[in-house]
Amino acid sequence: MSLRVQLAGQTNMIRALFFSISLALASLAGCKDKSTTRSPVSSVYSVTPEARAIDAPASDMLASDMLASETLAVDRLKREVRFVAAPQRIISLTPATTELLFAIGAGSQIVGATKNCNYPPEAEKLTRVGGGTLESLSREMIISLQPELVLCKWDNHQPLMETLEQLKIQSLAIGPENLEELFVEAAMLGKVTGHAAEADELISQMKQRLETLTSRVKLIPEAQQRKVFYEVWDDPLMTAGPGSFIGEVLRLAGMQNIFFDATTNYPKVSDEVVVARNPDVILSPSTHASKVSIEKLLQRQGWGEVKAVKEKQVYIINGDHVSRCGPRLLDALEEIIRVAYPDHVAMTPTPKDAIP
Repeated sequence: MSLRVQLAGQTNMIRALFFSISLALASLAGCKDKSTTRSPVSSVYSVTPEARAIDAPASDMLASDMLASETLAVDRLKREVRFVAAPQRIISLTPATTELLFAIGAGSQIVGATKNCNYPPEAEKLTRVGGGTLESLSREMIISLQPELVLCKWDNHQPLMETLEQLKIQSLAIGPENLEELFVEAAMLGKVTGHAAEADELISQMKQRLETLTSRVKLIPEAQQRKVFYEVWDDPLMTAGPGSFIGEVLRLAGMQNIFFDATTNYPKVSDEVVVARNPDVILSPSTHASKVSIEKLLQRQGWGEVKAVKEKQVYIINGDHVSRCGPRLLDALEEIIRVAYPDHVAMTPTPKDAIP
């Protein structure tokens, strides 16, 4: 894995000389590492900080500060990416990652994001590099922003990552599929960006809130748990399988997913099977390609016989909460508990940006 160190603003010859010497030392160290056998990586999300002694003149404070320690990040593709300094020019290619960076205090280091990165409000001011899909991203715009790190979706952006590697631009393949992976990813990005303490605090707060919410769910008798159909997409009709983060949220909310037997995270399903499995509750995010309409959903052929439709138990959940495995996913969990079990669980006030 190539090492790229960008030192902005070094214009005099002395600093350039020290930088060249330091880079040569790092390259030699890297060659030595490649000749030794590494111990196996236990998790695709593990993050291991390593301290390395560098023989540098005491007067060369800048070079010694940059090379005194090193952070090794292992991403979802099991790629080892080394950082000798916290990147100050980051591009985020998913809304959930953008939210996470702001939540751990690294928002000021973001220089580019996708058009879907709309939270927090400060994210609206970021330079846009396209949409979230590989086809919609502008490689030219990404390169023009001179990023030190590009945070990519592990299952969609691999061709882009290959291009970035050729240009000596570091990237990480990320994208959690459950809360535990989200916590591990938050810790990793905290260390990489220089905000480890803030990331640990966010993780602690989220775990405490998760415990509070799930303790309330435990008050619901198993016999009263409700069957749910969650609509991820309408055309084609898609749902959330038990292995997805949405499937996990449904389980944590004390609901029985009618597609508990799905073998993929987001399978296509038929209207006939939904009707046959007769859910007590139907949930949908607030947007698919366009804003979701409960009225249109209720008019689908054959759905009039579904218990959830008969008893008007069809609810719209804030799409920015439930469709992103990020810091606000617990807001979605609380919304779902609130609408599914209003008589069983006393809840805290609804978040101000939740959709009733």
